Amino acid sequence: MSSVDYPSVRLSCISTPDAEPMLIRFLSGVEDGIAVTCHALDLSGGRGLGGGERLWKYKTQLLIDACDVGTDDFEIFSDIDITVYRPFRRELPALMDGYDICFQREWCWESRQANIGFIVFRRSPAVRNFWKEVLEKVQEDGIWDQEAVNLLLRDDAFLLRIGVKVGLLPCAFWAFSQGTLPMNACILHHANCASKIERKWLQMNTYRSLFVGSKAAHRVAFDAAVRHLTNCTWHCGELDRRTLLGEIGIDDAGVVRVHKGKVDAQQVTVTADCLVMHRQGEKLLAICDEFYLDAHRGRVVCVGRLCLKDFQASRVRYGFFFMYAILD
Repeated sequence: MSSVDYPSVRLSCISTPDAEPMLIRFLSGVEDGIAVTCHALDLSGGRGLGGGERLWKYKTQLLIDACDVGTDDFEIFSDIDITVYRPFRRELPALMDGYDICFQREWCWESRQANIGFIVFRRSPAVRNFWKEVLEKVQEDGIWDQEAVNLLLRDDAFLLRIGVKVGLLPCAFWAFSQGTLPMNACILHHANCASKIERKWLQMNTYRSLFVGSKAAHRVAFDAAVRHLTNCTWHCGELDRRTLLGEIGIDDAGVVRVHKGKVDAQQVTVTADCLVMHRQGEKLLAICDEFYLDAHRGRVVCVGRLCLKDFQASRVRYGFFFMYAILD
C-alpha cells in the first residue's frame, strides 16, 4: 500500500511530569506516520474535574492555535489516559466525511453527548471560532471544558451560524463511560471515570485482554528494555505517587546502583518475559511484566505490581512500580 492512501495527521497531547509512564503507554500504540507533539504542563496541587481549570484553559487555547498551524489533513487532540490497540489513520477520511469535528462518545445511548478525550478535526476558521466560544464559556462561566462543548453541541443555531458540522466517532473509539463494550474490534480505550493514574492503569489492564489484538508490540518493548537495561538511567516510581522515587543504573551483573533518591532495589533478574526487582535478601520489590515502547520519542517503560512484604497485614496496599528510560 502506498503512502498516498494515508492522510497526513498530527496528534497533540498534554502531559504532566508524574504521568510519564501513562504517556509512554499511550504513544506506544500511536502508529508510525502520525506526527506527535507533546505539551508539558505542571499541575501541582489539586486538579479537580477533568484536570482542573488550568488544564481546561490550556487545552482549549492549544486547540484554537492548532487551527492556524500546519498543513496536515487532520488534527487530533487526545488525552493520554488512552491505550491504542489498532491503527486508525487510514480510516479517518471516511470517519470525517461530512464533518469538521468528530468527538469520542461519552455514552453509547446518547447521540449528541461528546467526550473530549479524543478529538479529530479539520483546521478552518469555523473550527477555530468553535474553540474560541468554548474558551469564552470556560473563562466567563467557570464551567468544565467538556460541559462547554456539550452546551454548544445542543445549540443548533450557533453551529449553523459559524458553519461547523460535528459528529461522534464510532464506539470502537471506546471510553469506559460508554458502558456497553464496542461491537467491533476496539481501536482505543479511554480510561475515564477514574481520577488517579493508578486507577486508570488498573482499568486499562482489566479490559486489556478483551481488546488486545497482538502481543508482538509487548515483545518488541520487552526486548528493547532488556537490550538497554545496562546502558541507561532508569527513572523509578510508583503510579500512586506524584514524585519519582529516584534514578538507578544497572550493571552487567544486574546489580542496582542508586544515582538519586531512594529506591529499595538491590538486583534485577531477567526472565523469559519479565524483569524481577529484588529488595535486599529474599524479598521482591516488583515483578515487571508490562512493557511499552514509545518509538516517537525513544522511551521505554517497565511496569509491574508491587510485591507485598506481608500478605497478612490488616491494611494491604496494592500498587504499581514503574521504571522508564530515555533511549540513546
